[in-house]
Amino acid sequence: MSLSSSVIPVVLVVLVASAAVAQPGTPPGRERKARQLTLRAQEPPVLHALHVAAGEVTTVTFDAPIVPDSVDRAALAPFFSRVGVYADALVLKASVDLPEGRGPVLTVRFAGEGAPAQVGFVLTTVDAEVDSQVEVFRHGRTAQELGKELADLRARCAVTEAGFATLRAQCALSGLGGAVLTGAITRYGVAVHYLSGPTASLGMKAEGPHVLYRSGATLALETTLINSHEARTWVPGVARVTPQDSDGGALPVREYPLLMREKRLEPGTRAPVVVEWYVPPEAPPGTTFTLELLDTTGERGVRWEQVTP
Repeated sequence: MSLSSSVIPVVLVVLVASAAVAQPGTPPGRERKARQLTLRAQEPPVLHALHVAAGEVTTVTFDAPIVPDSVDRAALAPFFSRVGVYADALVLKASVDLPEGRGPVLTVRFAGEGAPAQVGFVLTTVDAEVDSQVEVFRHGRTAQELGKELADLRARCAVTEAGFATLRAQCALSGLGGAVLTGAITRYGVAVHYLSGPTASLGMKAEGPHVLYRSGATLALETTLINSHEARTWVPGVARVTPQDSDGGALPVREYPLLMREKRLEPGTRAPVVVEWYVPPEAPPGTTFTLELLDTTGERGVRWEQVTP
């Protein structure tokens, strides 16, 4: 495979850097990072550093299918408590730190024809950072494609930031008294309903009870999300609320932040999730809602349809 000159050859961009929670034997200043790596077909294969650390989960995703049997699990077993190899992803959880020169080399071969045929990683541990998520692109992307992705990301960030601005204003008036002052609780009290299970599970599961609270035009859904042992790390994104009138017409979609104590759901974990949303003033009587709880990719989560507030 050859890439046009408009393709950016190597992209290794830090997208997210958040302070890591200190763990036994983990330097308190270590950062969890998410990176993107675009391979270059015209050059000989090179080894890329993959920073792992004891007790930390590293997820590597690929934009093209890989050959699971190409990963030498036996070589990784002494250093990792978990090695998950899937059609387009790897999930690694190191059991020990790997100083430079002591870690194995991880080679992953791509399925099908084309170049590059494989990608290699040198597994090491450093004090400053650990790779939490790494996206590997076998097929180069044009500057126009990268520009569109950036524009979409900025638009999503703007919507999310607007939702956070509302929450910040409400947090300034916390507690029961603040809820009364903000109108989240009215003199008519709070109505409690229970929803049945989600209409669709999009790579995640939701465990009940699924409690829907309402006071005035303010609603809050409480549920518990479960990430399976075989899945990738799930990072909370937004709740997408789509109103539909009684004639089946869709009103403007709104997005609200997901409220969780945890920053992410590692494979095999669960956590309670709450989303606060609102019935828009222009919604006519009989309006129902489609409610989706999604991760940062907008692809994995759960969905309820025909929700009556």
